[in-house]
Amino acid sequence: MTSVFIIFGNNMRLFYKSAIIVILSLCCIGSAAGHDIKNIKIVTPEWEDCTHKDGTGLFFEIVRNVYEPEGIRVEYKFVPWKRAVYIVEETKKADAYLSRMKDSDHLAPYYPLWVEYAAAVFRKDNITEWKGIATLSGKSAVWMRGYDYHTEKRIADVKLKRWDEIDEPKQAWGLIEKGRYDFYIDTLIDIEQYVRKNKVDMVETYRIETIWGEPSYMIFAKTLKSEKLIEIYNRRIIELFKSGELKKIFNKWNIRFDPEAWQK
Repeated sequence: MTSVFIIFGNNMRLFYKSAIIVILSLCCIGSAAGHDIKNIKIVTPEWEDCTHKDGTGLFFEIVRNVYEPEGIRVEYKFVPWKRAVYIVEETKKADAYLSRMKDSDHLAPYYPLWVEYAAAVFRKDNITEWKGIATLSGKSAVWMRGYDYHTEKRIADVKLKRWDEIDEPKQAWGLIEKGRYDFYIDTLIDIEQYVRKNKVDMVETYRIETIWGEPSYMIFAKTLKSEKLIEIYNRRIIELFKSGELKKIFNKWNIRFDPEAWQK
């Protein structure tokens, strides 16, 4: 009987040793997959004030402030938009791209990177009163090719008299100036950049009105690494928001800051 207990005891000791080894191994794996992330690889087009080749810009500055304090190096590569989407969503050779409205097919953080606004430009002597998006009804509009604002659900009830697409913002401003179209619709950030660069008269001649705003997100590859990166993002972006640092970054780049996007 005694020998039976000795054998059982030895087996138990072996079992405990094996269990400890397994647990330690799992801990190491968990650490490597989460806490030991060394970098985040980002692919993106180059956008003025948002993603510059020298690593500056609103998006890059936010991402660095999120991840670098966690010991995660931010690496970026410039590629066309469709290529960025393909690399992240299909090949998973990069961790994230910047940025887009998310849907159920996308892996994205809870909190956005920024809020992208659509806006309308018009001559004050042509449109004398702005009554919100309904003002577009019965009017003509022009926008950048491929932006497809006519398919936007928020203006589904707006019956435009006619619309057209152009290839350069300069064309759109010229058409509005000559009265050939009533509105030029574009992203607010692009409109404001054009106004600053070209010293457009916004006092006497033109007016800009925001049509809507939509949260825009970092979109991640569907990997275990991304899940941890998203956890870090959701925590750090709120820390930046509450400390006031996030607002400072937006102000630095003269881009509208909408606090409600990070209060939900």
